[in-house]
Amino acid sequence: MNRKNFLKSSILIGTGLFFQGNRFISLMKDNKFTFQELRNGIGFYVNKGGTIGWMIHNDGIVVIDSQFPDTAEIFEDQLKKESSGKINILFNTHHHRDHTAGNTYLVKFAKEIVANKNCVRLQKTRNVGNDLDKNKVYANKTFDKDWSLNLGKERLFAYHFGPAHTGGDSIFHFVNSNVVHMGDLVFNRIYPWVNKEDEASLKGWVDYLDNAINYFDNDAVFIFGHSYTPEKVHGNKTDLKFMRNYIEALLNYVTKEKKDGKTEEQILKTEYIPKFENMKALWKGALQANIKAALIELK
Repeated sequence: MNRKNFLKSSILIGTGLFFQGNRFISLMKDNKFTFQELRNGIGFYVNKGGTIGWMIHNDGIVVIDSQFPDTAEIFEDQLKKESSGKINILFNTHHHRDHTAGNTYLVKFAKEIVANKNCVRLQKTRNVGNDLDKNKVYANKTFDKDWSLNLGKERLFAYHFGPAHTGGDSIFHFVNSNVVHMGDLVFNRIYPWVNKEDEASLKGWVDYLDNAINYFDNDAVFIFGHSYTPEKVHGNKTDLKFMRNYIEALLNYVTKEKKDGKTEEQILKTEYIPKFENMKALWKGALQANIKAALIELK
C-alpha cells in the first residue's frame, strides 16, 4: 500500500473542542492536521474530538475510536484511497461522544465494533438528550477485563483495569509493534475532563496508569486522547507518569486543603496545583472542574 500519500493527506476542515479560532487556523497552515504514522503502519488521526488510532496492513485495517460522523467520513474517504476501506475492527476506548458518535458512519465499513461492556452501558445511559444520539451505534462485541486477536502479523490486546476517566475505559495494544492507544486516560499536559456522573474515579485513574506504567516497557509508543497541540498526542511512559502524578497531586492537594480547614469555595479558587503550574486549560474552569470532582470523591 502507498502510505506515503496517506501520510501527506489533505488538511482537514472543521473546528473541535480543543482547537478553535486563530490557533486552529495557524495549525492548519503548519500542516499539522494530518495522518501520521508512528511505527509499522500504525498511526493516528487528529481532527475534531478524540484522537483516532489506525493500523493499515495488507492483513487488515484496525481503527480505534471514531470521533464524529463528519470527521469519520473524512477519515474513511482517505482509507478508501489507500486500501479497500473495509475496517476489520473498530474499537471504542470509552463512551464519550467525541470517541463514539462517528460509529454511526463507520459501522457501514466495519466488520465488528469492540468495546468494554461498561463503555456500551454508559453510552446507552449517558449519551442522551442530543440529536447526535438518535442513531447511536454500539459495539456488537464486548469484553470484561481483556480481549485479544491475531490479525496477520499483528497481535491485538485490549485491557480494562477498572474505573478511571470513566467506568468503561480500555487501552488497546498492538503487541508486535508495541504501540498503545490510551484513549482519554492521558490528556497530555492539559487538565483532563473529569465527570463523576460518568463513573470517573481519580483514585482508580492513578491505579490504572500505575498498571500501564508497570506493564508496558520503555520501547512502547503511546497515543493519547487529547493534547494541547496535535504533535503531542503521542509520547512515551514519561507522559503517562506525568498524568498519573498530576491526578495524585490533585487528590493530595484537595485532601490537605480540607484538613487545613479550607471551605470548598476557597479550594475552588485555586489557580494551580503545586508542581503543575504549567498545565494548560483548554476550556474555562477546567481546573475547577477537576477540583470539584476531587471534592466529591473525597466525601
